[in-house]
Amino acid sequence: MVEEFTVKSFGAPDETVSFDNGRAERVELGGRTFWRSTVEPGWLFSRDNASELGTDRCPNPHRLYMLAGRMTVETDDGTRKTLEQGDVALIPPGHDAWVDGDERAVFFEETLGT
Repeated sequence: MVEEFTVKSFGAPDETVSFDNGRAERVELGGRTFWRSTVEPGWLFSRDNASELGTDRCPNPHRLYMLAGRMTVETDDGTRKTLEQGDVALIPPGHDAWVDGDERAVFFEETLGT
């Protein structure tokens, strides 16, 4: 339940994480964690982020909203979907993802518990 009206900005995030071909900004608010991620053309999770997690596929679930660009996600069972601006998605653990096209992809998400 929301008990207090609170506002923060991604213009002044609590943390910025940079990685090959992208960055993510984190804002903590009301006991919740929100991220805005920007990934550049050529970004591929399994190449640019997976080694930091010690895996070749993303082990985390996501619920996200695409703000700009296109990103394709492929799950362990071979399901492949391309997300575009305005799409909302629930992505299960065990997936790879990449920028589709020559425009950066920007998405917003609230971190899910495992």
